[in-house]
Amino acid sequence: MESRISNAKALASNKFEVPRYKGRYMKKIFLTVLFPIVLLATPPSWYIQSNIPTKEYEIVGYGAGFTREEANKKAKSHIANAIQTNVQSSSSIEESEIDGEFKQSTKTSIKESSNVDLSDLKQIKSAYIDGEYFVALKYVNLPFAKKVRLKFSDISQMKQETNTYLIHTPLLQELKVEFGFFPKISIDKNNLLIEKQSFSIDDDTLKKLFSLVDNKAIKIKQPKNIKHSEFYFIDVVVLKSGFVTVIHFYENGGISILYDNEKIIKNTKYSYPNKDEYNGIEAYLEKNVDKTKDLTIALLCKDKKDFSYFDQMTDQKENFAKVYGKLFDTIDGCDVASEMLSIRRQ
Repeated sequence: MESRISNAKALASNKFEVPRYKGRYMKKIFLTVLFPIVLLATPPSWYIQSNIPTKEYEIVGYGAGFTREEANKKAKSHIANAIQTNVQSSSSIEESEIDGEFKQSTKTSIKESSNVDLSDLKQIKSAYIDGEYFVALKYVNLPFAKKVRLKFSDISQMKQETNTYLIHTPLLQELKVEFGFFPKISIDKNNLLIEKQSFSIDDDTLKKLFSLVDNKAIKIKQPKNIKHSEFYFIDVVVLKSGFVTVIHFYENGGISILYDNEKIIKNTKYSYPNKDEYNGIEAYLEKNVDKTKDLTIALLCKDKKDFSYFDQMTDQKENFAKVYGKLFDTIDGCDVASEMLSIRRQ
């Protein structure tokens, strides 16, 4: 439980005799020293007792602080500890004197390292008492697909997903287990949307949008494992005529278009990039990253598609747009093939 100086209106006084010289004579004067009486903020009963009702898969974290952000961090730390994550917390007390008034403040720093995403938290209680914030946050300790299913009581009229790529992904396969069918989804700004409900997509959920897909009309051949800074080529075989696009989808949500809407006749085999002009594509890892996976997606479409939302891969420093949600809508209706490339530091 935290305490702080919350009310300094009540004062006590003590008198001390202090000798003071004036000329040749010594005169006694009295100096009054005032001491503040510390009164503690009284937390709400739900905070003291920590007894908010929960279901067996719910965890409630309680926190208090001089700011709402500090209180939320401590509640989050409480939850993280409950699900056995690693949270490091440190506190320091600073003292100062301004215009003869003594002040004390506490600074808390929380550094967390967790395998569990805690972005999807719900505030269920809060109070502001004598300058101090008290909060209670709730976390649903279930796999992503089960969390999604909990939000829907009646699914009889729910639309079903037909996107040929999405229904192959681990994410949609998990949702099918919970719903009994593939629910219609869309993705916008790292949020999964089903009907009118929105769900935050964490890093682990994003990876579940990576899927290996075989297709009779278009095929990809590339290395499965490669080291950082090595070069490689992507071979594409097209067995029927159409417009071909090759895309890189990265684990952090980035998208790069290698080339798009190339008109190719059937039974054509070619490599990207051109082996007569380039050494290949450089496998790349960000600093402090030891390994990652890139997904190569090859499309064969009857008509041209609009890929203007995404950045083109060049021989310059790569930039990409994190609007991967639009990708799935764009490729719907095309023949899709995909392959995974694992990149390691050593």
